[in-house]
Amino acid sequence: MRILKAFFLALRLRLGNRTRLSLRSYLKGIDRLTIGGSCKIMRGVTLDASRSGEIRLDDKVTLNQQAILIGGSGGIRLGQGVEINCFGFIDGSGGVDIEERTLVGPGVRIITYQHAFDGREPICIQDSVTAPVRIGRDVWIGANVVIMSGVTIGEGAVVGAGAVVSRDIPAWAVAVGVPAKVLRYRMPDQAAPA
Repeated sequence: MRILKAFFLALRLRLGNRTRLSLRSYLKGIDRLTIGGSCKIMRGVTLDASRSGEIRLDDKVTLNQQAILIGGSGGIRLGQGVEINCFGFIDGSGGVDIEERTLVGPGVRIITYQHAFDGREPICIQDSVTAPVRIGRDVWIGANVVIMSGVTIGEGAVVGAGAVVSRDIPAWAVAVGVPAKVLRYRMPDQAAPA
């Protein structure tokens, strides 16, 4: 009973005002977990900050059902008003920073590490290589997009459903495909890609 009381006291100290946290969510490593005010953490969400990287949710962040955030060694920061939709997965091994008002569609995967595969050594014993992912403010990531390590997506960009983002996407660009390529820009004063 004392352990349970200590857990809820620690959790209450780390939650911002008016935050709604489902009792069916899973929190691990709460000493490295910071949740701002007016956040919504729905049923089945996993927040795992049990390694060295912290998970920080600014105010008004929404994590919909079955979203999984693993802080890894690099950590995850979600800016104010970010929404991660159902079944989203974010790995923070290399570090993930998503700025304000960004919408992340259902089933999106953000992966910040890759396995090395040099030479004839078995891949399973080779080191992982990590690199951060940075996503600007007011970005829309469509359903089932995969974002690979080391990628930066600029402010106001749109990434179409099912795309695989393996290279940087400039600000205000609309990118689709596998691998993701810029089709056009949202702002009329931007030049179309050559």
